[in-house]
Amino acid sequence: MRFGSYNLNKELVDALTTLGYVEATPIQEKVLAKALKGKSLICKSETGSGKTHAFLIPILNNIDKTLNKVQALVISPTVELAHQTYEFVKKICDKIEGLSCKEISSSSDKNINLEQLAFGGTLPKLLIGTPGRLFDLFIKERKDCSAIKTIVLDEADMLIDNSYIEEIDALISTISPSQRLVFTATMKEHLIADTYKFVKAEEIIDIDRKIKVNRNVSHHLVNIKHKDIIEQLISFLKIKQPYFTMVFASEKTRVEMVYKKLNEEGIPCSIINGNMESRERKIMMRRINNGEFNLVICSDIASRGIDLEHVSTVISLDLPYDLDYYYHRAGRTGRNQNTGDSYIFYNDEDMNKINKLIQNGLNFDYFVLRNDTLKQVSSFNPSSKPKKESDVLKAQIKKEIAKVRTTKVKPGYKKKIKKAVEKAKKEHKEKIIKKNIKEKKKAQEKLF
Repeated sequence: MRFGSYNLNKELVDALTTLGYVEATPIQEKVLAKALKGKSLICKSETGSGKTHAFLIPILNNIDKTLNKVQALVISPTVELAHQTYEFVKKICDKIEGLSCKEISSSSDKNINLEQLAFGGTLPKLLIGTPGRLFDLFIKERKDCSAIKTIVLDEADMLIDNSYIEEIDALISTISPSQRLVFTATMKEHLIADTYKFVKAEEIIDIDRKIKVNRNVSHHLVNIKHKDIIEQLISFLKIKQPYFTMVFASEKTRVEMVYKKLNEEGIPCSIINGNMESRERKIMMRRINNGEFNLVICSDIASRGIDLEHVSTVISLDLPYDLDYYYHRAGRTGRNQNTGDSYIFYNDEDMNKINKLIQNGLNFDYFVLRNDTLKQVSSFNPSSKPKKESDVLKAQIKKEIAKVRTTKVKPGYKKKIKKAVEKAKKEHKEKIIKKNIKEKKKAQEKLF
């Protein structure tokens, strides 16, 4: 359906058309009519489906240009996402007289106030920012929020995961907006139910409960045969020579290690991870958008909402503890109706996670990377099947018994065997506990 078919201001439709936005995507078709009427919604749709347009267009259409007050807030979980949303809406505002927007985030001057955001005495009609800065502005400094009628929670599951709930609760309670819009790609069902009550939504819009990732993305598994992962990455890049690649790793230390090694090998690349200051990341994003790099090494901070143009290939050097982040990674390609490829480098120990992705409906084709060649195979290598915990325990017991077993039965032999079995069980149990603690820590720590 064309944007011109909706009850939108003509100047907004003209601005969208000039920028190349003519047809609404499925999520926009579901949301626009209801959001334009001021309904409060929770909207769930796959990555790259056009959610940003779905909330910005109704906001811009319903703004009163004659009123010199802030009338809408978009809350973003990261500086990068806030800046990206600002850049998009600014292009529209520049084409419509009387519309203005401003970005205020953790990278902004913390001493800046609302009046300083005004241009020629005119306050921005729309503010886009991170929770902490918006909280400082409207709760701590008690700036005028009487005209704010819409608040958007963008990438809402990430906002909640990062414990911003107190700031968001304070903003919603203090401002009492008549419209609350929540947008997400992978929010869990129980979280949707809780958020529904929290924001007092009127309706949940879920485009497709089964599909989590863009249908334009093809998924591939690459068995690296326990070889050095950085060497395998370099080999893969030489073989495939992708146009624009984002390489993901779960741990910031690995991201930095890969970035350093590639630079040592003379392979130009950029880096985005949580160890960088927000200002550094902003500068790096600008350089990437200016075309200085076609290879980006990043942590999962870049998997949420960051829209880099022309990403042809995504490579996951590992799989995240929370598999939802894989869908966000893969969603960096195949955007705006283009096609893309997502590759997962794996070894035997990754099979449990891979099987979960397959159970969730993802289809893969399979490759083996060996001796600087990438060979497609028909299926998984049978040896890649993960061992059960019971099998591991049996092997440990056999190993300990072998240490005390003799050809002659000596006094205390049975006791020694019993102790060996108990030792194996104890060590196995300790190993499982340590593994579970490590996984819980990974789940809790901020990967950004």
